[in-house]
Amino acid sequence: MSGGIPATCASLERLLAALLKGGTWIASLTIATGLLLTLGQPHAHIYCGLTLSGSSIVTVGIGLFILLPVLRLALMLGVFLHRRDYRFSAVTALVLLIVLTGCAVGAHLSVSMPG
Repeated sequence: MSGGIPATCASLERLLAALLKGGTWIASLTIATGLLLTLGQPHAHIYCGLTLSGSSIVTVGIGLFILLPVLRLALMLGVFLHRRDYRFSAVTALVLLIVLTGCAVGAHLSVSMPG
């Protein structure tokens, strides 16, 4: 690889770039689909027993954008474990644990708060 970057770092960067690029496209297309459904027909649609509206599809797309950094951490953890790089694995696992704990606490507080 040019620039003195080890091949293992370059492959990790390619994997991360592919994940983020693909995830961004999927989330963007999901949001665009939801917006088009909202413009075409603002009321909810029923598909196979599911009630879907354009705004709920947009919400799923936004959720996908929020999920991308967590998926990035999970991918990095898998790559570091595969390479037996336990120091970076431990750091990545700790960060992932902190993020997931924050999500769990936030979900618990949003459910337990009145109103």
